[in-house]
Amino acid sequence: MNDIPPIGQSSQAALARIAARRAAAAQEASGAAPPADSVELSQTAQLLAKLAELPDVRQDLIDRIRAEIAAGTYETSEKLDAALEALIEDLEDTE
Repeated sequence: MNDIPPIGQSSQAALARIAARRAAAAQEASGAAPPADSVELSQTAQLLAKLAELPDVRQDLIDRIRAEIAAGTYETSEKLDAALEALIEDLEDTE
């Protein structure tokens, strides 16, 4: 194996590859198992990951409903009936 880095390659990257090859060869010769890598995520990182999974906010829908509520046209008897039916179904499912 030639330990001289090819022309034009970054010497740091080439030296890192050489060191990795030598470490792998020494490890293979000793028969030791490779060390296990581990990663610990902070609570903030975990919350940010969950936040990234949330669906996008539909601002146009929010604005329309706010306008309907302000105008007094959002609460219709059909919507109230549907909400009551859903509430009754939820209550029946929990019993």
